[in-house]
Amino acid sequence: MEEEINFYFRRKEYGWLSNFWRCWQTVDGVSYQTNEHWYQSQKAQDKSFIGGYIISWINSAPSPYLAMIAGRSLREGKELVDDWNSKKVDVMLKGLRAKFKNPELRKKLLATGDAVIHEDSPTDMFWGEKGENWLGRLLMQVRDEIREELRK
Repeated sequence: MEEEINFYFRRKEYGWLSNFWRCWQTVDGVSYQTNEHWYQSQKAQDKSFIGGYIISWINSAPSPYLAMIAGRSLREGKELVDDWNSKKVDVMLKGLRAKFKNPELRKKLLATGDAVIHEDSPTDMFWGEKGENWLGRLLMQVRDEIREELRK
């Protein structure tokens, strides 16, 4: 088994680790096409009709890329959830837990063994390995949680 796994593009090896990987997941009773749809939709305030509309609109984006663009367009102090930066890691973790309820993806994640997982983003200094590698760290956490669940 590889000691390190690098992923980025969903059509490459380990692309299924990407948030852009197309796999329906359900979080809090709502289905999302990809983890990117889930994550980006959660950036929108949902305290009014407008917030609920934005969440639904992002969730219905025809591609994960367009969901990302829509989520990134939300303005601080307007549509963006207050204090988003302090919430985003927990939101991502919740989405990854839902994504890896899929039996096939769960099996693939477990098959990564103890490899260190990195999102090989050329630009993302928070989620990617050139920065803090939060996405890789959370994927390894979910893998550990699945292992623990199977031990019970």
